[in-house]
Amino acid sequence: MDKTILITRPKGDEQGQTIALQTHGYRVIHEPLMDIILCHQERYNVHRALEEDPDAILVTSRHGVQALAILTEIRDPYVICVGDSTARAAESAGFNRITSAGGNAKLLMQHVLSCYDEGSKFLYISGDHVRVDLATALGKAGMRVERLVAYESVAAEELSDTVIEQLRRGQIDGVTFLSQRTAEIFLQLLEKHGIFEAIENLRAFCMSEAVADVLQQFSWKSVHVAADATLASLVNSIDNVFLANG
Repeated sequence: MDKTILITRPKGDEQGQTIALQTHGYRVIHEPLMDIILCHQERYNVHRALEEDPDAILVTSRHGVQALAILTEIRDPYVICVGDSTARAAESAGFNRITSAGGNAKLLMQHVLSCYDEGSKFLYISGDHVRVDLATALGKAGMRVERLVAYESVAAEELSDTVIEQLRRGQIDGVTFLSQRTAEIFLQLLEKHGIFEAIENLRAFCMSEAVADVLQQFSWKSVHVAADATLASLVNSIDNVFLANG
């Protein structure tokens, strides 16, 4: 298939998506829009929180699992992961009591509220930017949640010269966005480089409606949302569009 897809995941996170798209016949360009920085100074706070014996640890991303695994050697706490990808990361990191909540923060909260009594205690490992603050949301429902920011996501300040030129020439057919923040960063960088009109030739493929909401007010060629919050579903949405439109 003679189509080029730009993926925007942080460096080190792109391999699975790249392989999946290449397997389906796409050319792939990787342009990281964020760098992930571990907060090493939180090691003491992680150990202090674990010594207080929380009922479970809540994690909503692979980066949260990776940060937790680096900041502590302890592997026996119960870990509730937002979805299957995060759960697999937890398993790979050596945690041995893991639950996958179904794929998004809302389902994770539903799981906690249905499985734990009011007043239960949780450690929430997060990044500096979150769309849903589980500590606040679950706190309002009577749970005790301590949020620790274990990693920071630093926005890219520039697009690469290669990507800028390809966007100018209309050589990129689609862009994938897995988070609202990457969508916002991409739009800001297009504006910064004076190539915002390039979106008129681009199809945007989003992991969720929330991500699409960031984009739909602008004049993209089209904006599409994966049926489920999974990589396979995102690739299927790309296939559906390009097989239908040629």
